[in-house]
Amino acid sequence: MTLKTLIAERLQNGMPLVEHPYRAIAAEFGCQEATVLALTNELTREGYIRSWGAFVDFERLGYERLLCGLAVPEGRVASVTSLLSERPEVTRGDLRGHSINVWLMVLLKKTTDPEGKELTERARFIEQILGACECPFVVLSTEVRLKLRSSFHFSRDFSRDEYSEPTFEESVPDVITEEDILIDETLTALILNEETRSILGLLQRSFPIVSEPFELTARKVERSVPQLLKRLRNLEEARILRKIGASLHHRRMGYNVNTLVAWVINNEDIIDVAKRAASFPWVSHCYIRKVVENTLHHPWLYSLYTILHAPNESSLIEQLRVMKDSLLTRDMITMPMVRELKKARYLL
Repeated sequence: MTLKTLIAERLQNGMPLVEHPYRAIAAEFGCQEATVLALTNELTREGYIRSWGAFVDFERLGYERLLCGLAVPEGRVASVTSLLSERPEVTRGDLRGHSINVWLMVLLKKTTDPEGKELTERARFIEQILGACECPFVVLSTEVRLKLRSSFHFSRDFSRDEYSEPTFEESVPDVITEEDILIDETLTALILNEETRSILGLLQRSFPIVSEPFELTARKVERSVPQLLKRLRNLEEARILRKIGASLHHRRMGYNVNTLVAWVINNEDIIDVAKRAASFPWVSHCYIRKVVENTLHHPWLYSLYTILHAPNESSLIEQLRVMKDSLLTRDMITMPMVRELKKARYLL
């Protein structure tokens, strides 16, 4: 691999929270800071870096992530997706090869109204937005998130050894349950004040490719760079700030195929099975979900959802074979990507 591709992979994993992060990365590779800056600029210009800046764990800030699947007639796909793409809470939309063909990722602030006087954000989205599409749909909420990590090495044809089942001891650091989403009171004052929101919002939108990239944000919020970095480290320790870094374009990296796979798993075994699924390196997303609304003409029984990435169809087939054997189930459906409809970051 070249230094350029090594740096691209390193940028995915997050910048060091120090005054000169590019210099720190240069030290890791034994090169000059100017080289890292130049190669990062090249990666951005050439489209390898798709988005750049702060990645926030919105579930820990009291948001919920819904997965919505719609059965849209072929002749209405353009009009329906145009309507949905305008919604800021829709962060991702994909056209997939299945009768339930339009899949959305939706991020909503969790709200409750015990007296039932007003629609919650979820109910409002389902009734007013999905209902306006006039298509059958299924809405799934998150029970457990086991993996949310689109971080890959530059692709190559996998050898058979790389398809072997990972050890169960392999860590899955992204696990989050309903209970984890509740932020304790001592943390709330730190995380939810306006200054912190402003900091995260600024860093979501821009992370300069310069020697001292935190300086501009610190100046805008009238803090010193050490003060800003201390706040960011606190947010990172609380797992509110996932990283400040790059999201790479997976197709440019050689991952030309991806598919959403939904599995039927016995409830008694689902946590162990889901952890096993999440530990496979080609799985970028792994969630346990439950149905909260279903207007389809049939039951929707799938509870485990994974997204698989592969360089080609034959590799994907082998990935699925290994996972079926490992998860001990054949009761699943695959929904291959046909076309990306939207991919945007929810901004504070």
